[in-house]
Amino acid sequence: MSLSSEVGVVDSADVEATIQDHFDEVRGCYARAGKAQKYAEGKVLLRFLIAGDGAAQDVWVLESSLGNYDVERCLVEVGRRIHFNAPAGNKATTFEYPVEFRSSTGVAVLDIDHTKAEHDVATLMPQLAACGRIADEDVNAIVYIEPNGLPGSVGLAGAAALDEDAGDCVVQTIRGWRLSIARPGLVVRTNFTIPPTLATAEASHHLHHRHH
Repeated sequence: MSLSSEVGVVDSADVEATIQDHFDEVRGCYARAGKAQKYAEGKVLLRFLIAGDGAAQDVWVLESSLGNYDVERCLVEVGRRIHFNAPAGNKATTFEYPVEFRSSTGVAVLDIDHTKAEHDVATLMPQLAACGRIADEDVNAIVYIEPNGLPGSVGLAGAAALDEDAGDCVVQTIRGWRLSIARPGLVVRTNFTIPPTLATAEASHHLHHRHH
């Protein structure tokens, strides 16, 4: 049975081969994690929006357990420069591609359920409103909390593309938080959801400026 489609179709082998041509760039993104390479690891699922000629029109982080915005942004930048073979029918299409990173020293990370951080997050979340609207849908934040209670690494992912200036503002703001779920001698990883409605709280007091 064949189905007519309004979108193009890409060959998975072609996609794999094309991305492998850029493997050194992809691998090099992990260096952006800096000191967080000691513990930040996980999978980043990228969503590619491909034009009819194979050019990457947009790329964003759909899901991530890595939890490092600098690495995630680097992957997006690399992805946007990749030109794939034209999809069948020369029609635009989307596909997902996973990239996984392992930490350099294997520092033990304790995963803590987001419910344990709810009180801290609820108290601090209003600070994020000043960053502006980060996306049109909920955004998932992954945070690694060092023993001193300060986030050493923060990542963002969501079903919709992020406003990159707002995302950078959100990450910098979260890195200034002190969270009570820290554990002596351990790095703690947790996650929470940032709703788009936060942007309305202080809509007239945006602290970030777009740079295009």
